[in-house]
Amino acid sequence: MHGIENLKQRVLSGERVVGVSVRMYWDRATIKELVDDGNYDYVAVDAQHGPLDERLLVEVCQAANALGIPVQLRIKHASLAFLIGNMLDLGPSMIEVPQVNELDTVRASSDAFYYPQRGKRSWGPAFSPGRDAHEDRLEYADWWNSHGMLWMQLESIRAVTQAKDFGDAGATVVSWGPNDLAFDREANPHHPLQTDDDCVEHVLTQLQDEDTTLCLRTYGAEQLARYSEMGATMFMDESRLFEVPR
Repeated sequence: MHGIENLKQRVLSGERVVGVSVRMYWDRATIKELVDDGNYDYVAVDAQHGPLDERLLVEVCQAANALGIPVQLRIKHASLAFLIGNMLDLGPSMIEVPQVNELDTVRASSDAFYYPQRGKRSWGPAFSPGRDAHEDRLEYADWWNSHGMLWMQLESIRAVTQAKDFGDAGATVVSWGPNDLAFDREANPHHPLQTDDDCVEHVLTQLQDEDTTLCLRTYGAEQLARYSEMGATMFMDESRLFEVPR
C-alpha cells in the first residue's frame, strides 16, 4: 500500500500498479481487508453505471484516504466534465471521464481538474486528500497539480487513435472500455483495428516515451498476465467487486 504521495510517479515510471473496484457504500474495514488481501494500490468507485450519492462518496473517500489509499471516481458522462472540481472536493484523487471522443472534452476536463495556473479548478478542497498537510492555498494547489491524476476512457476506435493527443491535452491515464469499444468495432468492420488486442497494442505504441499510461480493466489473473506480456503496467481489478458481502 503506497498512497497518493508517490502513486503518480510510480504510474509514469512504468512500475506495475493495480487497483480494485469497490462499492461506494463499503466501510473502512471492508476496504482495508480487500486492499490488504490483494496488495492493491488504489480503489475505484463507479458513478457511470450506478447511483451517485455524494454523502456516500465523501464517506468512502474518507475511509480510504485515512488508510492511505487513493480513490478513483468514474463520473456519469463526459458532458459533465464541468463538475469535476466539485467531485474532487468530496475526496477522490483521480477522476475518470467515460466515452471521450473529442479533444475539447479532455481540455475542459483538465481545466476543471487542475488548479491555476495549470487549470481553472475553483478553490475549496474541503475533503480533498493531502489538505491537512498542505494548508497554504498555493502550496496545496501545486501539490495537487503534481499528484492528482486525470483519466480519459477510450471506448471507440476514434478515441483509441487519439490516445497520445489525449495525454498531450492533460490526461495522465487513458483507460480501457472494451464493451463499448466492441460496439464501435462492430459498426466499423473494415477498420484496420479489428480486435481488442489490436487496439491495446495501438495505444501502447502511441504512449511509448510519453507521460501518459494505459490502464486496463481486468477480470482475472490470466487476463492481467496476458496484458502484462503485451507491455501494460497499470490495471484495475474488477473481479473482486462481487466477492465482498453486501
